[in-house]
Amino acid sequence: MYPLSAGLYAPRNRWYVAARSSEVSRTPLERFILNEPVVFYRTEAGEPVALAGRCPHRGYPLGRGRIEGDAVICGYHGLRFEADGRCSHIPSQAIIPPKCRAKSYAVVELWDWIWIWPGEAETADLARLPDHQALGLTDPAWIKRPPLYWQVEGRYQLLNDNLLDLSHLTVLHADTIGGGDVAGTEERHEEGEGWVRSLRWIPNATVTDWVRKSRGVEGEVDREIMLTFVAPGFHHGHDRYFPAGSDPARDAPMLDIRIFHAVAPATLTQCHYFASSAVDPATYALSAKFPPDPASAIRIFTEDVEAIGEIERLLGAAGEFQELPLRSDLHALRGRRMLEEMILAEKPADAGALRSVS
Repeated sequence: MYPLSAGLYAPRNRWYVAARSSEVSRTPLERFILNEPVVFYRTEAGEPVALAGRCPHRGYPLGRGRIEGDAVICGYHGLRFEADGRCSHIPSQAIIPPKCRAKSYAVVELWDWIWIWPGEAETADLARLPDHQALGLTDPAWIKRPPLYWQVEGRYQLLNDNLLDLSHLTVLHADTIGGGDVAGTEERHEEGEGWVRSLRWIPNATVTDWVRKSRGVEGEVDREIMLTFVAPGFHHGHDRYFPAGSDPARDAPMLDIRIFHAVAPATLTQCHYFASSAVDPATYALSAKFPPDPASAIRIFTEDVEAIGEIERLLGAAGEFQELPLRSDLHALRGRRMLEEMILAEKPADAGALRSVS
């Protein structure tokens, strides 16, 4: 399925961010993950739970039910499903069929996110979770912004592609974090098992008025932009500003912003987008003197969301098409191929091939 090869959708045996911690409570939350409905809630002890979101009796959404104890009660006929997915009560009969259960998903709560493993829970591998400590999300010295969330009206790989190809900053984000020299600067590509990284060093960078006003940048600067894609849907990196003539291996940046994006497939043509950032105390103090207009800061993200929605609109109305790759797409294409290999490496029964879609 475009922009991946025909018949490929998403790997199941990987971790995805499914929700912000604040979204999951004692009230059921329905969210589609890999084209399947899932219901999220918390036990009385506060532990997150994720179950298949359709009651196996008549297919009523469990997200429209209620929580009682550690169980979710179907709002149609009252079937009770415990946190492990086992049906423990059917009001209309005493015998509970063995097949009457809701699939239970492995979930982990880290920082402000709920992660889900869409494959079989017993195969969930904690070693495949990003190291939140190494990323700085648990560093008390850094000031972290609560994650934002959007349901994007576009397939998930379109958003992954957007984050893999930062040359779009020059045009789509020209008034905020762009700069006419981002697209024209050669990027350095690195890759390893399950990840690819893009790095740009921009000497004498063009700085937008928005950056100067909102981040207090004065004088000539050098800029370093790095973003690492950890397949299938996590991106982390930094945007750093240095005094002109700096050596990034030796000199400290005047502004250091850590960036985090998480992308998860929702339906075949929708995805979930989570974004956050963190700054060191020096950057925070400088930015506090020149607070950006909140609406303009949010626009950085909504510009991407709207662009993906426009591409999806044409795909739906005019059909899929054969794209024309440019030289700047090399990094993103490597990221796609890595993701496709991840999908194909899964066992046929679990592989993320499209069901009833070629």
